[in-house]
Amino acid sequence: MFKTIPVWEVDQYIENNENVMIIDLRTPFSYQRGHLKGAVNLPYEQYDIWKKQLPREKRLIFYCSRGGQSMMVCRHLEAMGFYVINLANGIGYYKGKYMVRG
Repeated sequence: MFKTIPVWEVDQYIENNENVMIIDLRTPFSYQRGHLKGAVNLPYEQYDIWKKQLPREKRLIFYCSRGGQSMMVCRHLEAMGFYVINLANGIGYYKGKYMVRG
């Protein structure tokens, strides 16, 4: 079973850069309005396109608006052999210092 972390724990991954890739599954518009520092925008709706391009050597941290899409993506990618981490409850709960505002 893949790991799910509370939103405040993502700071340690950003600070330590522990061979991670942070992925924002929201729309480009939502991403531009605000996202985690260093996150790349890979919209959920385009999953079938970008899933083949993910790096297998990194820990992949996924987040979305409410946590449902990131959980589904993590479940599928873990079955494919990826090391995935789900950010619980979505980015709306994040109140940390690494939010980049658009």
